[in-house]
Amino acid sequence: MPLPLARHALATGLVLGLSISATPLISQDFSLPSTFGEISVSAGFMPDPNWVHVLAGGEALREFPDANTGNRCAGHFAEAPDFRIFFEPGSGLPLSFYVESRDDTVLLVNTPDAQWHCNDDSSGLNPSLTFDSPQPGQYDIWVGTYQASNGTYPAAILGITELEPFADTFARAFFGEDDRIVMDATQSPWNMIGFVDLSDSSCTGALIGPQTVLTAAHCLADQGAITGTPVEFLAGYDRGDAVARSAITGYHVPASWMMGEQEGYDFAFLYLADPIGEQIGWMDVGPLTPEDVAAELAGTGPDIMQAGYSYDQQGVLTGNLDCPFIELGGQNTLIHQCDTLQGDSGSPLFIETGGRYRIIGVESRTDAMPRAQFDRNVAMHTDYVLAELQALITQTGSGGGTRPPETK
Repeated sequence: MPLPLARHALATGLVLGLSISATPLISQDFSLPSTFGEISVSAGFMPDPNWVHVLAGGEALREFPDANTGNRCAGHFAEAPDFRIFFEPGSGLPLSFYVESRDDTVLLVNTPDAQWHCNDDSSGLNPSLTFDSPQPGQYDIWVGTYQASNGTYPAAILGITELEPFADTFARAFFGEDDRIVMDATQSPWNMIGFVDLSDSSCTGALIGPQTVLTAAHCLADQGAITGTPVEFLAGYDRGDAVARSAITGYHVPASWMMGEQEGYDFAFLYLADPIGEQIGWMDVGPLTPEDVAAELAGTGPDIMQAGYSYDQQGVLTGNLDCPFIELGGQNTLIHQCDTLQGDSGSPLFIETGGRYRIIGVESRTDAMPRAQFDRNVAMHTDYVLAELQALITQTGSGGGTRPPETK
């Protein structure tokens, strides 16, 4: 049964006491109706995990210390709870909440004893909170964003579970089993793939010319603004060492991505100070032909390979030697089942033909499909990539491997 709301005065006072200077005095108020609904469940609930689709973020920048750990986390939250759960324990199992989103989210929970609990990053940029001995009563939940919303609220999925947080997520993301292996980053073709240092974050990229690297556009730009400044490319990076490295002096993000993040254009080019590709080589870029697609679907095509710097295996290159091909989707997308995680964005999907390595896709994102057996991995097919390269070469009159005009 819902708890009486007598605790609200206490909790509101706690929030106001934590307000950041220059931040509007808007508290997280659990006397308000929850925006995306509420449920009443008892221990042993099914389905587990129980998924709720929400829009993350809000207008108020708040900072909270976790009641258990003392760790502080800040985020932009709505005033009303995003979701509310009335819980009746009894199984002896912990109760966990976690969030999946393409954006950097922050999780805030007010428990039945009016204590605040928060988490920023637990699995990559996805947060989670676990209560080992859950109390009976009302849990109010906010899914915030680390960055300001600016009137745009990213989609997120809130998971409620008595299982291990993200356990179901990893099973779906890895199509049942993690097939990644650690690659020898000193050997071809893996040394052509590298770590993209974006100062505050990182992605993966691959050499496609002496001084040109192909990566994902969302690593650099979000909602029409450059958000990640590329600093350095480390080819064949492995636990602090690199086969070759160079400062990044420029970049190009397609206008179709900058002006609306149009599907099919989540790719970008980075330009290096040094021609390290002359030392270690580079990959070709070319889309799958209809004959290639037919061969892949028939199981007679060349193996599709992929490698990148996944967040859960810090400092090493992990990848797949034979990814299942699913289909060429609409708007320049390639649907695949390479095992990838955050950090693999921008990594190449490639095949070997005639002794050369041809990039056929650029890893873009994973669409969470909590009601399906597996998630949906989406890469950018290189049809648009090749067209963008050819357009830039036409503009500059230069050959492959030189730098087109920069779009800083």
